[in-house]
Amino acid sequence: MTDQYTDLAELDEYQLEHEGQDLRGHGLYSTDGKRLGTVSRMLVDPEHDHVAALVLEDGRGVPVSEIEIRDGDAYIDPVEESRYFKPSKRSYKRKRGVVVVTRRSGT
Repeated sequence: MTDQYTDLAELDEYQLEHEGQDLRGHGLYSTDGKRLGTVSRMLVDPEHDHVAALVLEDGRGVPVSEIEIRDGDAYIDPVEESRYFKPSKRSYKRKRGVVVVTRRSGT
């Protein structure tokens, strides 16, 4: 599943559309307030030009489609461990461009 993703830090020519969406070093929280960890990496899907997943400091990965950005941190509905994944360490050379990340509308 994650073999096609590349760490954003390895893609020099990519940039986030909005600087405030760089979640590296920021917390990931469940919407019920539990701190789940700190985001250490952002994984890019170069085929679709977007950030597809966040990787926490303990190596767990979380799909970006599951998160909401609030006040510089990421929030996710409480999920079962089965929703996390272990990202691959593989990297691919791909055509580079701007990475678009869309914020979910607040609730």
